[in-house]
Amino acid sequence: MSRSTNGTFFLNPPVTVKEFQKKFEKIAPPAIAWKGDNVGLQIGRESDIITNILVALDMTMDIAVEAKKKKANLIIVHHPLLFHPLKNITPGSRVGEIVLYLTEQRINLYAAHTNLDSVKWGVNFVLAKMLTVKNLSVLSPLKESLTKVVVFVPLQHVERVAESMHDAGAGTFSKYDTCSFRTEGTGTFRGMRDAQPFLGEVGKLERAQEIRLEMLCETWKINAVLSAMMKAHPYEEVAYDIYPLSNKNTEYGLGAIGDLERPLTEKQFLAMAKKRLGVPAFRFSKGPKTIQRVAVCGGSGSELINDAVNRGADAMITADIKYHTFQEFEGRILLIDAGHYETEHHVLPAVKDSIKKITEKKKSSAKIFMTEHSTNPIHYFL
Repeated sequence: MSRSTNGTFFLNPPVTVKEFQKKFEKIAPPAIAWKGDNVGLQIGRESDIITNILVALDMTMDIAVEAKKKKANLIIVHHPLLFHPLKNITPGSRVGEIVLYLTEQRINLYAAHTNLDSVKWGVNFVLAKMLTVKNLSVLSPLKESLTKVVVFVPLQHVERVAESMHDAGAGTFSKYDTCSFRTEGTGTFRGMRDAQPFLGEVGKLERAQEIRLEMLCETWKINAVLSAMMKAHPYEEVAYDIYPLSNKNTEYGLGAIGDLERPLTEKQFLAMAKKRLGVPAFRFSKGPKTIQRVAVCGGSGSELINDAVNRGADAMITADIKYHTFQEFEGRILLIDAGHYETEHHVLPAVKDSIKKITEKKKSSAKIFMTEHSTNPIHYFL
């Protein structure tokens, strides 16, 4: 039996904020977030034992009070509360008031923002599936996130080294794993002074049959892969190369694109989108008369409209579109501004389910709640 910082007793093994964070960030890596985005633990202590968890889109005082009522000491939000450095923390500002309340109540706050936008189970794929879009792929794949790791291994040890690198995450794609390329060759070396060579003698030029082992690796996995490779490799000093790649990472990125099961007229598509998103109204500009290929980007996605056009989209649903942006693309693509909150809050059940899988695997007794409050600051007058 364990007891948390607020005195709650646990019959099942407790899970700390740090342990949860480590597991969650495997399915929503912070490294895929935009540069400068503030994701991760924003307020709290990694050592705190999780009681219950509350999931919301935004951090508001209503959410903070709701967390206390539900005895949740961890709140997971999509939009970070803290974007910029604070000059002071006082009740005189909205952010200051929330920060004070959370710290006084010992409630931890974690944000998953553009990393949640960029995973295939996140904001954009959920939005696209709500609109019955099939054959989905990432609209704007992540760039500068891949490396190639090359290591030279003696022939009889290559399987051991390769297996260790694969276990650490190298050579894995959505539909394939244990991917590598191997070339046999001859390595030469001569141990000097205090060397303790695995093969040969100090001071003598040696030749060894080696395999050049190559694997693709995502940048945020590179340290773990190198550590595993070094541990499994028999040589005292390991020869290896890391090459940064310009290849697009089609597993991660912003937006989603795919096809409707059957073509719809503009009017039919607008009616379907309005009904499925549950919005009272939205703004749009004219596009093709027939809609079949559809792109989406939850939240502010105007910078991806060109990607949608270039990939043959007939329509795109996003939010925060400016007047002149509508004007620029009029007639080329049906643009729909369905609202920021309206295109993102649908992801909350998926976040809840993902968190539940983590806590159940850890056999935690923590309950996962989805907020009962709408945090949308925008209202419609009809």
